[in-house]
Formats: sequence, C-alpha cells, structure tokens
Amino acid sequence: MKSILFLIVFISLNSQASDKSICGDSDDRTLSNDRKIARASSLNRLAGCTVTMIGRSCAVSAGHCVDALEKASFNVPDSDETGLKESIKEDIYLRSKDYLRYKNNGVGNDWAVIKLLPNKVTGKYPGDVQGYYSVALEAPIRLGDKVTITGYGLDQNDPNLSFSQQTNSGSIKKIGRWLKPSAIEHLVDTMGGNSGSSIISNSTNKIIGIHTHGGCDSKGSNQGTLISKNKVFKDAIKSCLDWERTIE
Repeated sequence: MKSILFLIVFISLNSQASDKSICGDSDDRTLSNDRKIARASSLNRLAGCTVTMIGRSCAVSAGHCVDALEKASFNVPDSDETGLKESIKEDIYLRSKDYLRYKNNGVGNDWAVIKLLPNKVTGKYPGDVQGYYSVALEAPIRLGDKVTITGYGLDQNDPNLSFSQQTNSGSIKKIGRWLKPSAIEHLVDTMGGNSGSSIISNSTNKIIGIHTHGGCDSKGSNQGTLISKNKVFKDAIKSCLDWERTIE
C-alpha cells in the first residue's frame, strides 16, 4: 500500500516535477527544517512543488508549478510508512487571488511570485510567523560559488522521506546561455517536488534564483532562473514587496 501511495503522488507531480536529478553517484540530501520554506500543493493534495517566503506575504517559486501554488504548508512533518503528513492548521496558508505573476518559458524564464493570505486560525501572515529570506536583486554571481537548495522532493532511496524537507549544497556550474542570460546551472542534488525551490547563496544567505529543471542524472547539471538577469521577475518581486509596505 505504501509503494502504491507514493507512486500515485509521484504521478500526480509529473506535470510540475522534472526528471530525477542527483548530481553524482549518491543522493546527498539531508533532512532539514527551514521554517521559511514551504511545501506547495493544490488544495486537494499534500505535495507538488516548493515555495520560499521573501516577505510577510510574498513568496517565490517556479512558473510551471502554477497549478500547485494554491496552498503552502510550513513545518511539514516527515513522511512515514503510512504516507505523507499534513501540517497543522496553524502552519497552512492559502494563496491570495489578487496577486499571481509567473512565466513558464523554460530554463532562465520559469518563475512565479505569489502572495499568501493570513492563516485562518492565527490571522497572521506567514512571513511574520515563519520568517523570510532577502532576495539578491543585483548581486554578482560567479562560477563556482556555493549555493544551497532546500525543498520537498521525491526520495527513491527511502520512500519514508519522500516529499519531506531535505537540503543539499553544491556549486554554480554555468551562468547564461544562448538568448537566455538569466539561465543558471548548478550541481546541487534535487528531485521531483524540488521545483520552485530557492537557490540561496552560501556567502550571503540571500536568494539568487529559482530551481526549475533537472539534468544532473545525464552528466549535465540542474537548472533554473537567475533573478538578477531577469527584469520581469525582478519587477514582480519588487511589486509584491512594495505592496507589503501598505499592509498593517
């Protein structure tokens, strides 16, 4: 029954998650508990993608995850032999319908900015309770820089850990590609469900990009969208954060 359950969940993620993408001979992700990073899903599911808070209500993810950006669950209990676990009601936040900006145009232009509503029980915004990361809108990025990615991906080695929060660090392999200066390639282990995870600079602890696509399993690299080189993405982030200054 357990195997069937995770197979059903994995199939349901197929439209959002990239192919497996472990960079090396083994999956080096470890369990983590970053309160600023949530598991994203549609209202009737428990998993799908990953979102990260960048303000009191503003969060970032991947554009191809748009169907899974209805609900953000923080402090998710680890999965076990009975399947995926749901967060407590106080840690679940729904997306506001008045702000959704996204692009789903492949590596380098795949991103989303959303607003989350106050929690139905506490009446508080997620960023006020869970915290949030700063975004590096203009920071210089260099090849070889170390980055960390945390998210809620599949785990083929231990199904009990699937779609629990795990983290891994690695280096930036490439910045930009033909006609896509905002493409970024990295060597951090991810799996399906990690889509939308923030790429965080180890040196500044700020978000520099969004992980969107796999590729390491074919001796390539995992890929995403670099914020500093994508003007429309930056403008969407600024717009959301500017709006936050008007709320009490």
